[in-house]
Amino acid sequence: MQYTIVLDPDDCGGFTARCVEIPGTVCSGANKSEALARLKDAIEQVQQAQYEELHRTIQSVTSEIIKIDVADTA
Repeated sequence: MQYTIVLDPDDCGGFTARCVEIPGTVCSGANKSEALARLKDAIEQVQQAQYEELHRTIQSVTSEIIKIDVADTA
């Protein structure tokens, strides 16, 4: 999966990387590579959390199909 990343230089000579598709996912590093590596880890953590949430939701939705006997009134 591909994400759009915005890299900005920071005031300390490093870089800040943020993911456009996942608001709030922002990481910084001493250089571009470090900032991107940290952001990749953050995105993977978000993906894992979303996967776990999806499976919790799926497991909480349960349907049961049963048959019952009803007396014939005729």
